Amino acid sequence: RNSYSKTDNDATFMRMKEDAMRNGQTKPGYNLQIGTGNQFITDFALFPNPTDTLTLIPFLQSFSSRYDRLAHTVVADSGYGSEENYRFMSENGMEAYVKYNYFHMEQRPRFKPDPFKAENFYYNEE
Repeated sequence: RNSYSKTDNDATFMRMKEDAMRNGQTKPGYNLQIGTGNQFITDFALFPNPTDTLTLIPFLQSFSSRYDRLAHTVVADSGYGSEENYRFMSENGMEAYVKYNYFHMEQRPRFKPDPFKAENFYYNEE
């Protein structure tokens, strides 16, 4: 890990949404994930990594170990969108409502796809 807190050895330095100084200063913290069903909290977990992308699969596995079944439906914002996460949900028969990372950017009228990015290359299956 690149960060080390002297007061909490397990915490990771992250950029917080509430930044009073507005200078992008990092603070030691955790990434809290909460699962709900019918407006009740069904599961929660703390993660040391600051991005949501890396927490989805371990969080779904913690739900599975707690309830001896996988979640049927997963609803999450674009911060969770990644090919690895989509593959995991597809292979486990989950109904996924998760936007991909560039969804909001592509909705802008001035958006033009960059032909030199790997995700925009033409793929020929033959």
